[in-house]
Amino acid sequence: MLLADGCALLREGVAALLAVHSGFDVIGSTGDGRDCVRMALRDAPDVMLFDCSLRGLNGIEAARRIAEQNTHTRLLCLSMHEEPHWVRATFDAGAHGYVLKRCAFTELLEAIETVLSSRYYVARDVAHTLVEGCRTRSRPEIVDDAGLSTREREITQLFAEGYSTQAIAERLHISAKTVATHREHIMAKLGIHGMAQLTRYALREGLTTLDSGS
Repeated sequence: MLLADGCALLREGVAALLAVHSGFDVIGSTGDGRDCVRMALRDAPDVMLFDCSLRGLNGIEAARRIAEQNTHTRLLCLSMHEEPHWVRATFDAGAHGYVLKRCAFTELLEAIETVLSSRYYVARDVAHTLVEGCRTRSRPEIVDDAGLSTREREITQLFAEGYSTQAIAERLHISAKTVATHREHIMAKLGIHGMAQLTRYALREGLTTLDSGS
């Protein structure tokens, strides 16, 4: 099992509980989204337990990249967010389960065993809010039908988290001009103007929680 969560204490606690109360071995642990992708593709764990908020690359985007290249690993999200848009974004990215951080350890074990048996797991409270969200949604949301590429989603996250054009260029090892061009394309595809709208889009689509930066 691979653990990916921004909180080291949580990772250590879950690993300790798994070691004592189950037969699952934790083969890796990280709080960084890019490391998460690298480790999952390299080691192909049976299960990856991940949070939406990871440094560098958010957990939803990390899950998307892993799901596209690794069909073996079952992806289980352990999140504090129970709003419908978070759940939808996570499953759209390729996740197989969604459980809340306030759950008991017995439920976490049930979720792990469920996704390992090639089924999907949705926490009861999450299932309720997901259905309610579908029934009460009164307006269409902006979705990635606009066709944002992997790089564009990554840049959207970084802009939403407050990185400047130059800082993004240095982080991704591309030119500032290329970043600016990506920003223009992103806004054109989404039909939005200004960073405030871009940030709202990133929050709504689960690209950032604004607490996952380094």
